[in-house]
Amino acid sequence: MPESINGTIRPGEGQRAPRIDNLTGIFRALQACWRPPAGSGFSGQEITLRIAFKRNGEVLGQPRITYYRPGSQPDQREPFTRSVQEAFARCTPLPFSDKLGAAVAGRIFTFRFSDTRPM
Repeated sequence: MPESINGTIRPGEGQRAPRIDNLTGIFRALQACWRPPAGSGFSGQEITLRIAFKRNGEVLGQPRITYYRPGSQPDQREPFTRSVQEAFARCTPLPFSDKLGAAVAGRIFTFRFSDTRPM
């Protein structure tokens, strides 16, 4: 499997940075944009997806879900999956600096969205 840049996104508060100039900033931006389905808190669900970005921060191609863990509320799969898709719709294009955009363009990222909210 080709190398990828990996990280975990958990529910959390945060502000979107006006400019992203490092890899940590990408993960923080997505965390600020992700809003898991409202409900009873921790569902234990996880989605892992592979995605690439263009130099300008737009998504390149179609994100691919490579893993799904249903957790304690399997009936929440569709809303959970939709919440991840909506995070990318809200966040992209990501405001990459020119240097970061050049460095990550076309590189595969693996993001694991994990619902770890307390009950």
